[in-house]
Amino acid sequence: MQRYHPMAELAPRDVVARAIVQEIAASKQKSPVAYLDLRHLDAPLLRARFPRIYSTCKEYGIDITRDLIPVRPAAHYVMGGIKTDLDGRSSVPGLYAAGETACTGVHGANRLASNSLLEGLVFGARVANVMRNEGRSGSERTCSDQPNQSSSSSPDPGNTVSLLQQAMWQHAGVIRNKEGLKSLEGQISKWKESLNNVPDRQTTEARNLLDIGELIALSALAREESRGAHFRTDFPKHDDAKFLKHSIVRQGDISFE
Repeated sequence: MQRYHPMAELAPRDVVARAIVQEIAASKQKSPVAYLDLRHLDAPLLRARFPRIYSTCKEYGIDITRDLIPVRPAAHYVMGGIKTDLDGRSSVPGLYAAGETACTGVHGANRLASNSLLEGLVFGARVANVMRNEGRSGSERTCSDQPNQSSSSSPDPGNTVSLLQQAMWQHAGVIRNKEGLKSLEGQISKWKESLNNVPDRQTTEARNLLDIGELIALSALAREESRGAHFRTDFPKHDDAKFLKHSIVRQGDISFE
């Protein structure tokens, strides 16, 4: 890590994640990983401070007090989501959002660890109070019945989700560029067209994930700079004049506010 940042492993998480990805990509091993080394730390303190991590690693034959720990970057949180006001109201009457599904303005381009608690505890309570006080608003809507269409040539929704996950990691993951994002956008469009209209849970969830993937790809394409966890090799620098703002998507149109 000293080759990537003077703070080494204590560098911002986006820097550490990119360093791990680059080191893994450069490795000639068959199944390369990076390693986290905690062997220089006090063993009893490690076991007391991280009991769940310690016990989980032990299940896989790794003692974090004595062994190197294989690690890889992973997407485990969201920065952004449904745009809301400070009480969790969205632009759709009766629709509220809190936590990682919401974009309140609390998170910047690189989430701070304690902000996840803020999102859940503070905005969760605010949304609950508003929902209780405002009750139902607007007219009730029911889902229209969809024809139970199926096609033998339609792809399996589960397989589509698996392919989407792989494509998102490859083209919209830790390191991005225009070529990969455009390829991802085109592939998602094809997957959306190929899915049938059977209104079952698996197909509905696949369509939802495709929509989210498309929004991520379009937003990443529109932001022609690098900032925090969004890193583009073709635009590696900040552009505060244009992009020191949130990306907002409304009906497919992207703006920066």
